[in-house]
Amino acid sequence: MDQNKPANDRESSEALDKNRPDHRSLLRKAEQFMLSEFGSLTVEQLNWSPGGDSWSIGQCLDHIIVTDSLYFPVFDAIREGRYEMSFWQKWSPFSRMFGRMLINQLGEVATKKYKSPKSFQPDVKPLGIEVIRRYSKHQDTFIEFIESLQPGQDKKIKLSSPASKFITYSVADAVQMLVQHQYRHLNQANRVKNMGGFPR
Repeated sequence: MDQNKPANDRESSEALDKNRPDHRSLLRKAEQFMLSEFGSLTVEQLNWSPGGDSWSIGQCLDHIIVTDSLYFPVFDAIREGRYEMSFWQKWSPFSRMFGRMLINQLGEVATKKYKSPKSFQPDVKPLGIEVIRRYSKHQDTFIEFIESLQPGQDKKIKLSSPASKFITYSVADAVQMLVQHQYRHLNQANRVKNMGGFPR
């Protein structure tokens, strides 16, 4: 077979789909971890904070939900075929750079602390145990979107950051960043649970 000859559309689609990271499994794994570690906590435990600007477990979960939800209107438009890229989203020469930068900055293991923009901040009011249910429902919505994507579609479509229209990146990079971001803050919540002053 001539290796320089392009594969047909079906072969190309299968190859693209096969190479797509299994974010669905990673999101379910995150949900299972959340339920096993935090699912039976009391309201007091969910809202306990070590003090200062540090977040409680409930706030870590709420921050994940708030952050992802800022992308959901765009995800819905893509799934329903209503999404149209702007000129800048389509032609920005910085999309790949911004995508890689965010993925590197918001990795699962926090090497540097970043202050979240105001629109990404969790609720400052005490949170009830319903935050556990909201997180699970939230995962279902996220996974439904990922399953709706056609092979290669996530790399072709560009979107803007909810924080700035100038910052653009592919849907693939957005999904990877958001999944990593979930793990980052689940790790943070677990550290809170293991602190000495945490109510038992």
